Amino acid sequence: MNAEPLMEPLLNAVRRGVAVACYLCLGYNDAGELLPFQNGTNEMIANRLYNSLETDEEKSRLRVCYYVGKDQTRPIHNSFKKRSCHIKLMIVDEQIAIQGNGNLDTQSFFHSQEINVLIDSALVCRAWTELINRNQNTAKYGAASTMDGCWHDPETGEIPEGSMGAVRGRFSWAKGAVGAVQRVRGVGGF
Repeated sequence: MNAEPLMEPLLNAVRRGVAVACYLCLGYNDAGELLPFQNGTNEMIANRLYNSLETDEEKSRLRVCYYVGKDQTRPIHNSFKKRSCHIKLMIVDEQIAIQGNGNLDTQSFFHSQEINVLIDSALVCRAWTELINRNQNTAKYGAASTMDGCWHDPETGEIPEGSMGAVRGRFSWAKGAVGAVQRVRGVGGF
């Protein structure tokens, strides 16, 4: 969720008093999001969003969660290929649903030819929200810290294995380049 056109409107909504919940995959396409001009990983963006909010009250209205399967109690980093969620759904004010194959990242917004549809129906939004919450534990166990945008083990405070954390490393672009090469070779990447 790193497309620049989303950042300010999302933050402005939170500042106006709107509760915003984002369910994201932990580690999905991290290598690709580290390439130059891609804007960073989900954890980096969550950190940036929380740091852009000034008060604890504002931060409490932004709820970033990382996907947790129904039979899990913690997110598993996507690099392990054990469990991930690739749903692309936005529900606004419990009335508007935007769903499709378009990611909310820089690549999809500006380069890929993906499409989403908008559905104006409180009934559909309610049903989809109930189904998501019934079929996963993201809301229950996946909340990111408002301090850094990362998920932390409630007992140890550690971030999940495989996670890069919220701070973009000095040579993160190199990790992105390696991921791109691996992807072309068919042995990993994003």
